[in-house]
Amino acid sequence: GRAVPAGHGHTRGGMYGMATLEQMNRLRAARGTAFDRLFLRLMITHHQGALTMARAQLDGGTNRRMRLMTRDVISGQTIEISRMRRLLGPATP
Repeated sequence: GRAVPAGHGHTRGGMYGMATLEQMNRLRAARGTAFDRLFLRLMITHHQGALTMARAQLDGGTNRRMRLMTRDVISGQTIEISRMRRLLGPATP
Protein backbone atom coordinates (compact mmCIF):
# COMPACT_ATOMS: atom_id res chain seq x y z
CA GLY A 1 0.00 0.00 0.00
CA ARG A 2 0.89 3.65 -0.10
CA ALA A 3 2.43 5.62 2.71
CA VAL A 4 0.03 7.80 4.66
CA PRO A 5 0.58 11.50 3.89
CA ALA A 6 1.54 13.78 6.75
CA GLY A 7 -1.47 15.01 8.66
CA HIS A 8 -3.65 12.08 7.63
CA GLY A 9 -2.72 9.43 10.15
CA HIS A 10 -4.85 7.91 12.80
CA THR A 11 -4.79 10.25 15.77
CA ARG A 12 -6.46 9.79 19.11
CA GLY A 13 -8.43 6.85 17.79
CA GLY A 14 -9.73 8.83 14.81
CA MET A 15 -9.83 7.95 11.16
CA TYR A 16 -8.11 9.59 8.22
CA GLY A 17 -9.15 13.21 7.97
CA MET A 18 -11.58 13.16 10.88
CA ALA A 19 -11.59 16.27 13.04
CA THR A 20 -10.42 15.85 16.60
CA LEU A 21 -12.59 16.80 19.55
CA GLU A 22 -10.35 19.84 20.07
CA GLN A 23 -10.86 20.94 16.45
CA MET A 24 -14.63 20.49 16.72
CA ASN A 25 -14.68 22.53 19.92
CA ARG A 26 -12.75 25.32 18.17
CA LEU A 27 -15.26 25.18 15.32
CA ARG A 28 -18.20 25.39 17.71
CA ALA A 29 -16.63 28.43 19.39
CA ALA A 30 -15.78 30.23 16.14
CA ARG A 31 -18.08 32.82 14.60
CA GLY A 32 -18.40 34.57 11.27
CA THR A 33 -15.46 34.50 8.90
CA ALA A 34 -13.30 32.60 11.41
CA PHE A 35 -15.94 29.85 11.48
CA ASP A 36 -16.16 29.73 7.69
CA ARG A 37 -12.40 29.48 7.24
CA LEU A 38 -11.92 26.84 9.93
CA PHE A 39 -14.85 24.84 8.54
CA LEU A 40 -13.26 24.85 5.08
CA ARG A 41 -9.84 23.84 6.43
CA LEU A 42 -11.35 20.95 8.39
CA MET A 43 -13.43 19.84 5.42
CA ILE A 44 -10.40 19.92 3.11
CA THR A 45 -8.53 17.68 5.55
CA HIS A 46 -11.58 15.41 5.80
CA HIS A 47 -11.81 15.11 2.02
CA GLN A 48 -8.06 14.44 1.77
CA GLY A 49 -8.59 11.60 4.23
CA ALA A 50 -11.31 10.22 1.97
CA LEU A 51 -8.87 10.35 -0.94
CA THR A 52 -6.27 8.44 1.09
CA MET A 53 -8.82 5.74 1.90
CA ALA A 54 -10.09 5.61 -1.69
CA ARG A 55 -6.58 5.16 -3.07
CA ALA A 56 -6.03 2.33 -0.59
CA GLN A 57 -9.18 0.67 -1.94
CA LEU A 58 -7.87 0.95 -5.50
CA ASP A 59 -4.53 -0.51 -4.39
CA GLY A 60 -6.02 -3.44 -2.49
CA GLY A 61 -9.61 -3.96 -3.56
CA THR A 62 -10.80 -6.29 -6.28
CA ASN A 63 -14.57 -5.71 -6.44
CA ARG A 64 -15.28 -4.09 -9.80
CA ARG A 65 -18.33 -2.14 -8.60
CA MET A 66 -16.45 -0.81 -5.58
CA ARG A 67 -13.55 0.26 -7.78
CA LEU A 68 -15.97 2.19 -10.03
CA MET A 69 -17.56 3.84 -7.00
CA THR A 70 -14.12 4.62 -5.60
CA ARG A 71 -13.13 6.40 -8.80
CA ASP A 72 -16.29 8.51 -8.46
CA VAL A 73 -15.34 9.31 -4.85
CA ILE A 74 -11.86 10.39 -5.95
CA SER A 75 -13.26 12.57 -8.72
CA GLY A 76 -15.92 14.19 -6.54
CA GLN A 77 -13.70 14.78 -3.52
CA THR A 78 -10.94 16.25 -5.69
CA ILE A 79 -13.41 18.70 -7.25
CA GLU A 80 -14.78 19.67 -3.84
CA ILE A 81 -11.27 20.23 -2.43
CA SER A 82 -10.54 22.58 -5.34
CA ARG A 83 -13.77 24.50 -4.72
CA MET A 84 -13.04 24.85 -1.01
CA ARG A 85 -9.48 26.01 -1.68
CA ARG A 86 -10.81 28.68 -4.02
CA LEU A 87 -13.21 29.84 -1.31
CA LEU A 88 -10.30 30.12 1.14
CA GLY A 89 -8.26 32.18 -1.27
CA PRO A 90 -4.68 32.15 -2.57
CA ALA A 91 -2.95 31.45 0.76
CA THR A 92 -4.39 27.90 1.01
CA PRO A 93 -1.81 25.09 1.18
